[in-house]
Order: sequence, then structure tokens, then C-alpha cells
Amino acid sequence: MFKTLFMTVICVSTFAIQTPAHALDSEHQQNMTALGAIALGTAAAGPVGFVLGAVGGGWLAQKVAAADDLTRVSAVLAATESRLEISQQQVASHERTLQQYQAEQERFARMALDQLQLDMLFKTGASQLTQAGEERLALLATFLKRNTTLDIHIEGYADPRGSTAANLALSKARAQGVANALSAKGVARVRMSVVAYGESQSTALPEDHDSYALERRVNIELRRQGDSQSVAAIELR
Repeated sequence: MFKTLFMTVICVSTFAIQTPAHALDSEHQQNMTALGAIALGTAAAGPVGFVLGAVGGGWLAQKVAAADDLTRVSAVLAATESRLEISQQQVASHERTLQQYQAEQERFARMALDQLQLDMLFKTGASQLTQAGEERLALLATFLKRNTTLDIHIEGYADPRGSTAANLALSKARAQGVANALSAKGVARVRMSVVAYGESQSTALPEDHDSYALERRVNIELRRQGDSQSVAAIELR
């Protein structure tokens, strides 16, 4: 009997050693390990050895399973790290593309606003846009409709001549006039913010008419949505 069991141990061990690892799945490896331990225990100590071999076989099978799990986890981790590296490279590429796009967009935004400086938007003391002013704002509206990630901030100012209330009303009417003109050309109102300062920001000295002329103005800023930083700005008079 012992001879038979011994031969069983030899056969099982030989098979386990000679069989390529990839040819056996984890369950077969664990079963063979347990069987070998049981057979060896029986051959060594009869029934008592059989019990001890069974216990030892279970312990060895758990070790084999743990080793298999570690191998699988390591393989999954390596694959995940590889995909992560590829994703990071793609993100870096997208960021460079976005930066190039934003730089180009800013350049065209400055060009679009510069076109407004070629003509007066308003007549002196009036809030109604001149015909040339409307035409220039139409060009700006076309640019804004093509660049929907930009918002428009409009500020109205006045010089200190006249009453405070009248100056505030005039600066508000001019700023609102710009917003109305852009809205009429298809720019969404939700993209616009309008504020009027009247004469409150004036730094002109009394009777300094040149300074007065600089303070009768409307400021237009183009900003990226969700960002208060100006992409391009212009002062219009």
C-alpha cells in the first residue's frame, strides 16, 4: 500500500512539475497540490498522515490560489497603468490644442474689438448709436455668435458735466444701447452683463474738456464663460 501511495506521489509531483503553468488553470493546480500533500502524508504515516496531509494540502492550495490571484492582480495593474499613461498623453495633447485655440480666439477677439474704434458709436450727449456704430457692432455680433464660449461685459461712463442723475442715466442708456444692438443681431442676452457708473469714476479736472471727452465712453470686455478675466477689451466714445 505504501508503495502504491508513494508511486502516486511521484506521479502527481512529476505531472505538476512537467506540465507548463499556462496549461493548468488555478483550480487544477490547487487540486493537484492538495492531492500530492494528502498522498505524501498517507505514505508517511498511514491514516494519521492522511489527515495531516489533507490539512497541509488545503493550506498549500490556499497558497497556490493566493499566488495566482497576485499574478492576475499584477497583470490587471500593469494594463491599467498602461491605459492611464495613454490617457494622460491624450489629455496633454488636448490641453495643448485647447491652448492654441484659445490663443487664436483671443487674437481674433482683439481684432473684432479694434474694428469698433474706426468710428464713433454715439453722438455727443446722445445715447443713440450712429449708423457706423451699428454696422461695427453687427460685425462684433457675428464674431460672438461664432465664439459662443465668450461672454460680453459692457460698462457705461460719463463726464462730470450735468447732474449726477442725468450722467448716470446717459451712461446706462449708452451701455444698454450696445447690448440692444448685439441682441438684435442674435447674441443671447444671457451672455451679457451691463453696468453704468455715470460720473462716479471721473478723474477729470474742472473745465478740462479733453479729459471730459475721454470719460464719455463705453467699455466692452470679452470674457471666457465662468471667468472674470478679460480676453480682449476696448474703450469706445
